[in-house]
Amino acid sequence: MKLVQLKRQDGDGGEVLAAVGPMEDDAADRYAARLQELVGQQAAPVSVATTSVESTSGAVAGPPAEPADLLRAVLSRDDDGS
Repeated sequence: MKLVQLKRQDGDGGEVLAAVGPMEDDAADRYAARLQELVGQQAAPVSVATTSVESTSGAVAGPPAEPADLLRAVLSRDDDGS
């Protein structure tokens, strides 16, 4: 299982702005790839990473939003200074 993290890029490794999951490895990798593609198209000051996690219940989640919607929400929140 993996989490997909959207982080603000900075010298300290980055602040996590949003996390999605836990998701099955393949689903997380696909979601992260699509999110990274969108980040690259917008030259957004964020990075995308996946990290392995363990779920005590074994349950996985689906993504809460399409990658474009998640990126748009995070960037608009960042523009508001929130």
